[in-house]
Amino acid sequence: MNELQRQAYLQAMDIQPYFPRKVLPGAKPSRHYDIPIATAVDAKPVKTANIEQAKQVIPGTGLAAIDELRSTPESARKATVTPIRQQNREVAERTDSPTAAEQESILRFTLRYHRINDMLVVLDEVPSRGSEQLSRESHKLMQAIVRSLGCSSAEFSMQVEEFSWPVQSGYSVKNSPEVEAAKAISGFLQMRQETDGFTNLLIFAGQVEDLFLQNAPDKTARDFESSKGYHISVTHSLASMMAVPTLKRDVWQHLQPLRKRIDGSS
Repeated sequence: MNELQRQAYLQAMDIQPYFPRKVLPGAKPSRHYDIPIATAVDAKPVKTANIEQAKQVIPGTGLAAIDELRSTPESARKATVTPIRQQNREVAERTDSPTAAEQESILRFTLRYHRINDMLVVLDEVPSRGSEQLSRESHKLMQAIVRSLGCSSAEFSMQVEEFSWPVQSGYSVKNSPEVEAAKAISGFLQMRQETDGFTNLLIFAGQVEDLFLQNAPDKTARDFESSKGYHISVTHSLASMMAVPTLKRDVWQHLQPLRKRIDGSS
């Protein structure tokens, strides 16, 4: 904003401009302002002069409203400014705090890692909203599917570990949340593979399905070999199968390559 215009607005609102007359220690050099000394002594003549000068410098900028502001009582001016300040505060709060819709769009999930035996491990995506009974029913369904693949109940390990994303809230990432989440899962599985030495990974996936299928040679493939040397089988989540039982037919088709590998190793 032009300096004369800025002063005109400030003076019309009875705000006294401040200009330091001495250089402050460590302060950045300021611009040179040719401000009349009378500004701080005789406000009314300078105020009128500055308004007229501003109108001449920037014609047609709506500065006539300053005359109305000058003639408006102080209480009315405050009543006008207060809603504006309140609006600015609300905008700042909306900017700093994500809305409910934005919260819902944030990528969040929890995976349960089950070690079945030396050959097979399972990743089960846990529903964000689910009861304890739903969790028990999901576990029973997972056991039934694993048995149908040729693994006996005696082979089931009690080892269960959870992986949640985001790992830490409120931190910035270089890539998209999907890319960063895929990297984090890959690192988690690499550590588990070094410990458990599995050759097959079965994933009951919901929203994480795309995170795994994006690494498949064929984006439509449900069974493929990862770059880490183990096979990955991706199918529908346990929760979705419980909600829509007809999905079990698709799951059985998705898991046929895995079933053949398990049969071949026994």
